[in-house]
Amino acid sequence: MRITVYYKNGRHQAFIVPRDILAAEFRQIAEAVGGRIKKLVFAHSSDINFFKYRAHQ
Repeated sequence: MRITVYYKNGRHQAFIVPRDILAAEFRQIAEAVGGRIKKLVFAHSSDINFFKYRAHQ
């Protein structure tokens, strides 16, 4: 699953995350990378498949 994390400092980072990771564990990892979290955006599988299709054309 792809999750984009937006941080309070204005930066953002995309993560590829296994489905079986605990939310608390992911939060700790994401905060260790960039600081306090402002919001999370979860990519739907249809969005990812569209991107893969467009990238291979």
